[in-house]
Amino acid sequence: QILYNLTRRGPEYDLLPWLREHRIPVMAYSPIEQGRLLGHPQIAEVAARHGVTPAQVALAWLLRQERVAAIPRSSNPEHTRENAEARDLYLTEEDVAALDTAFPPPAGPQPLEML
Repeated sequence: QILYNLTRRGPEYDLLPWLREHRIPVMAYSPIEQGRLLGHPQIAEVAARHGVTPAQVALAWLLRQERVAAIPRSSNPEHTRENAEARDLYLTEEDVAALDTAFPPPAGPQPLEML
């Protein structure tokens, strides 16, 4: 398990490529940054284009990647269902580019963050 989401993209620089090369899966914890991603305007814009929730966009962004799973926390049955439906959301190249602009990938190595 690693802390990995749109705001915490440090693992993309070197850890994720190494894990993929060695066929090791990743479990991303705090995939919606403890709810802080839900109010971001760029995520809301992508969500509106698809008629989904911001949480679903944040989860779909993670799940579109090879060997990446996410563990969102939810005690609400409706949110749990919505979280599961994120696996069926296809983000377009335009969506991913917009999210990359709002949350740029790392330009160099970064220490692994923890909550």
